[in-house]
Amino acid sequence: MTPEILRDRLKNTAADLGWAVSDEPAFVSKRFRARSEDSTADFPTKAFGLRLGRYPVIVAPIALGDVPEMQDDLRRLHSQMVIARSHMPPAQVINAHIFLCAISMPSKDWKRVRDLAERDEAVCRKLIWMPDEARLDQSYLDFVGGTFLAQPWRQNDSVLDAPLDYDNDLVERVLREQGLSAAAAAEWISLATQYENNPIDLVPQLVTAMDLP
Repeated sequence: MTPEILRDRLKNTAADLGWAVSDEPAFVSKRFRARSEDSTADFPTKAFGLRLGRYPVIVAPIALGDVPEMQDDLRRLHSQMVIARSHMPPAQVINAHIFLCAISMPSKDWKRVRDLAERDEAVCRKLIWMPDEARLDQSYLDFVGGTFLAQPWRQNDSVLDAPLDYDNDLVERVLREQGLSAAAAAEWISLATQYENNPIDLVPQLVTAMDLP
């Protein structure tokens, strides 16, 4: 299995969510932004740069044969991500991910090798797709389910007038006990009721409401 397949599937998934999708070749260049010469670091031989919504991503292959081989791949990927970060807006650096396509699993201990790679969060978070040709689509869905692309609430029908909708008095009391004024607590409940899945707008409104007397 090749990383191109993972790249294309990620782009399609993000597009299906209505996100802006773009190829970002600068993420996989050998040159820092505003530098005139290439870095002499060791880089992956094949990698792709993407922007999926507000998430910068590098897609690349990784060998899971043994720990030293995997760590060599990670060192090259870390060097590439350091270059990529110089081409990102500062606010997006924290969202950077490396998504990896496993290309070899000859070791009987490949699961431990994979877990070691994913637990290494140096530079950024890394997740590995283990493609299973016998169930390729499901193995991809399993992978995406652990990423920022997972939005399970889209698969469920909204439930109106659930019992929690009648508990505003309790919520307001708890908010006041935690230090909010009565006006601020009421405003928080009002904002939550109007929430339309846009945390970028909601969070500043909640912060502003905390100043209500």
